[in-house]
Amino acid sequence: MKKYGILALAFLFMVSCSRYHVKNEIKNGSALSKFKNSGVMYHNPQSSPIRIALMSRTLTQWLESYTRINTLQILEIKDKALVTSKSEFDQFLQLTEDNGFLYYKTLGIVNRYLQENRDALTKLMTDNNLDSLIIYEVDPSLSAEMQYTDFSSMMVIVGKDLKVEYMDRQYDDFDTNEYDKDLMQNHILDEINSRFIELMIKLKYLKKK
Repeated sequence: MKKYGILALAFLFMVSCSRYHVKNEIKNGSALSKFKNSGVMYHNPQSSPIRIALMSRTLTQWLESYTRINTLQILEIKDKALVTSKSEFDQFLQLTEDNGFLYYKTLGIVNRYLQENRDALTKLMTDNNLDSLIIYEVDPSLSAEMQYTDFSSMMVIVGKDLKVEYMDRQYDDFDTNEYDKDLMQNHILDEINSRFIELMIKLKYLKKK
């Protein structure tokens, strides 16, 4: 029991220090504070080496350690058009060749996605009694040969009107001494889940039990 307490304290310290390079782009605090029944969905590149089902399963396990102020219902979605970008031009996060952030292009792609999938997203919220959606776009990469893992991501939160109330972006890479691909995958999953948990605590959607 003492071991788990130490791990929890270590994680909370990590959250307070924020080791992820997150840049907030849009934040409507008054709208976010009203959301209590949010659905969580992923949006990943078709080429992602990690399946959405695995991301969802591991995030569910992480959430069990926290009290949910917001329901944060992880959604199982079979429609690939909702959860997969076919090419880099459909990904939310858009960068220049020298990694500069293209704000208006990104926001345009996000809004186009929301409008093109309006009916399906609205039905998703209605069927699950949701007042908002948290769309977590994750683009992971790992190389056992070069001993590195990295991931970029965007977090987009919308209400029932599908207006963007929150949007941020992140990129981090992590050196590792591992050559085992499965262990590397577990490591990057931990980082992806930590990033999500960190934001949910900051937004007061989660708290420590």
